[in-house]
Amino acid sequence: MQFSRKKIILGIFVLLVIILGVWFFAFLNNEKQGEIIDTTKNLFPFGEIIGGDGRSSGNSQGTIGENGELISQETGDITEPDAEGPRLRQVSDFPTGGFVPIVRVEEEDVIETEIDEEGNTTQTFRTIEVENQYVRYSSIKDASIYESEITPSTLESDILVDNFIPNSEYAHFNKTGKRVVFQYWNKKDHTPESYLARIEKIALNIKPCPFEFSPVNIGDDGTSIIGIHQFLNRNPQTRIARSGINSLGNESSLATESTITAIKNFQSLYQIDIDGRIGPGTKAKMQEVCNKQQENIGKAEFTALDKKYKLSGFFLPQNITSISMSPEGNEFFYLQEDNLGVIGIIRSLTSETKETIFESPFTEWLSDWNTDESIQLTTKPSYATNGFSYALSPDTGRYFKSLPEHKGLTTLVSPDKKRILTMEALDSSISMTIYEPDSGRARPLALQTFPEKCVWSQNSVDVYCGVPEALSYGGEYPDTWYQGLETYNDSLWRIDSNTLEEFVLSDIVTDYSENIDVQKINIDEKNEYLYFIDKNSEFLWSYRLVDF
Repeated sequence: MQFSRKKIILGIFVLLVIILGVWFFAFLNNEKQGEIIDTTKNLFPFGEIIGGDGRSSGNSQGTIGENGELISQETGDITEPDAEGPRLRQVSDFPTGGFVPIVRVEEEDVIETEIDEEGNTTQTFRTIEVENQYVRYSSIKDASIYESEITPSTLESDILVDNFIPNSEYAHFNKTGKRVVFQYWNKKDHTPESYLARIEKIALNIKPCPFEFSPVNIGDDGTSIIGIHQFLNRNPQTRIARSGINSLGNESSLATESTITAIKNFQSLYQIDIDGRIGPGTKAKMQEVCNKQQENIGKAEFTALDKKYKLSGFFLPQNITSISMSPEGNEFFYLQEDNLGVIGIIRSLTSETKETIFESPFTEWLSDWNTDESIQLTTKPSYATNGFSYALSPDTGRYFKSLPEHKGLTTLVSPDKKRILTMEALDSSISMTIYEPDSGRARPLALQTFPEKCVWSQNSVDVYCGVPEALSYGGEYPDTWYQGLETYNDSLWRIDSNTLEEFVLSDIVTDYSENIDVQKINIDEKNEYLYFIDKNSEFLWSYRLVDF
């Protein structure tokens, strides 16, 4: 008995040791996992940031101040599963030439439920106006137009127009998405072609009532009687006959007793004096009902259409090398090469009028109509040559130098014109700055990316950028990226241009296992969604910035 008691005590002791061991192992494992999560919060797009003493600052990320000091910065958190749906979404599964975000005000039916003190429930139906998010985009393959509605949890896509402009590499949409310029390379003439298109919704076609409702007597014979029979046969409750003569599709021109009976049934259905005659009251009701029927027929035919939009347009002159739409979306500016260099032309999208406002013997220009008062003209960048940037007035045609020249210069002007995001090529890297034209102050950023991977928000404070994880080719930027010699796996960042703080939104590779080289990035007017094209696949993507 004593021996058994010792065995029990020994067993309990062994069990306690095992439990403590399991707990201790789990504790250590959690500590290690915590360390991994902490380190991934500090995302260094181009390796570790080197402090002023030359040592690696591996546990801090910051912004370089005006005097070279390291300003502290907040880092983003790792993306957690979102109940509203993934923040990152692939919008198109085909190469996309261009897109435009659209915020559309639409009517929506809602049900409001009220419960009184006695527990009685009352439901009220009403129609409200809501702002819905869409993105309109085109296929490079044939310039067909698509549109997707974006919600936090869903993505619904539809093709608007079947088109056929092969290899339409670029599509420049205006603000409303109702005008677009397609560009493609004419292999025969070895020149760029541009086609200006109007995207119009097919109108709902409601035809007038085709019947004449005149008085009818038994024995009357005429074409108007056929119409009355066809009208009455539209409704099973007023149908003249189920088969044979005067059945649906077999209407005759002779009025019979069955005709008068059907008229009485119509009067009974709409609570009119039942006399079998088409007097003023019956005629007015028949006209009203027929008009409603015609409306329903028109809507049904419209709903049955495969494509509810149509495309019309014409070709612009050849050799257009750069196109930019005005912020308001009613004009566009383009540069066209000629024997003397280039000319810059503003063309109206409503009146089709045009005006030349710029001429230059130098042909290598990029344009960006970023504000109502200014079109930014920047020389095409290369690491080996100085670049220049000018602000061109669309009203007067006068232009002024925006900032000092730099090698490999690229620019992105804020909507209020008070700041310019710039990049210049250095001997073995690049430098990003926020330049303020009024004061001439240039404030350097820690992040290294290209302005073509960035977009300003509507408030002219926040800049959203795709940032490569590393630049590894050498100092030949941005040429290597343009030429496709180097591609990147980007993360998404937000820069506060007031404080120069930089916030990581998503390390796309880690969070979503996607490799995206961001280009042609844009943001909707409500600052809720980013849209961009992957340079590798040319697929369109969206990223939700807010919680709903």
